[in-house]
Parts: sequence; C-alpha cells; structure tokens
Amino acid sequence: MHNSDKENQTNSPVPVDDEQNDALSALWQAQPVTTINLSEVKASLSSERIKQRWYMVLDLLMIAPGVYVFLKYWDNMSYIAQIIILFILISSLPFLAYQLWLRSEAAFYKNTQTADHLAKLTKQIKNNARIAYMTKHSTWIGMIFGIGLALERYFFGDLASEKLARISIVMTSVSIVMLVWYVWANKRQKRFERQLETLEKMAQQR
Repeated sequence: MHNSDKENQTNSPVPVDDEQNDALSALWQAQPVTTINLSEVKASLSSERIKQRWYMVLDLLMIAPGVYVFLKYWDNMSYIAQIIILFILISSLPFLAYQLWLRSEAAFYKNTQTADHLAKLTKQIKNNARIAYMTKHSTWIGMIFGIGLALERYFFGDLASEKLARISIVMTSVSIVMLVWYVWANKRQKRFERQLETLEKMAQQR
C-alpha cells in the first residue's frame, strides 16, 4: 500500500497555474497521467468554439472605424494623409484574413469524433497564442502610423495652438491605451503558451 501511494505521488503531474482560471485548469489533474478527462476537453472545445465565433465578429467590426474615416474625411485629407490611411486599410486586410483563419480552427469545428477533441483544442490554443502575439505587436505598429498622421498634421496642416494641444492630448491617451493593450496581449500570449504546454503533455500520455 505504501509503495502504491508512493508511486501515485511520484506520477502525479504538476497542477496548472492558478492564473489560468478556466476549464483547462481541470484537465491536468492530480491523478495518473494516463487518465484524460475527455468530457472536460470536449466542454473546453465547445466553449472555445463559441468564443472564437464572437471574436471573428469583433475582428470584422474593427475595420469599421477606418472605413468610416476613409469615406467621411477623404476629401478633407492631404495627399500624404490619404496615402497613410489607404496603406493602413490595405495592409490590414491580409492581417485580418490570417487572424480569421486562425480562429476558424475551433469556430467551425463539429463534434464528430471524441478522439479528435484534444488535438483540435490543442491547435486552437496554439493559434490563440499566435493571435495574442500579433495583437501585442500591432500596438507599436499602430503607434507608428498614429505618430505619422500626427506629424503630417503638424508639418502640412494649418494647426492653431489649440488644435496642436488637442493632438498632443489624443496622442498621449492613445499611447497609454496601446501600452495597456500590449501588456494585456503579452499576458494572454503567456497564458495560452502554458495551456498549450499542458495539452501537449496530455497528448503524449494518450
């Protein structure tokens, strides 16, 4: 009995970090590693599918502000500002398409074979880490374009001191938001990477 208890203690995996706070934390349990809770895997995949569908809708809506600015203020923009806005819109399309493709792994998955649930969930979590990575780096890229537009207004626009002060306030606010967004995306990337490591360990024990 003592030896059996000892073996169980030796073979028990390390629990998932408490910071995950979601259904995946229950997948890596204090029991022999050969046991995989497929019902938990299936529930996590189902939840992931719903979330990814909503995220896809939000991703599509994110281009709305750019299109609005493009249509409403195009005639009032300088040639340089038009080039910057047009470049942002065009370059964002491949990025959007790739991000939607990464989300589609779980978004359009059908519960056909239980044996595939773990593999499919692992792929989506891996894609989530990639999305978080892209989101993180899109913050400083967005800042570069924002600074470019601000400089264009400064050098080529007819700016009164009041408008210049307003632009400075806006750029400072945007910088703070982008910094918070960067930190948030970085934390999500690390969380998804921990989840991916857990799922890959589970797959090795099947």
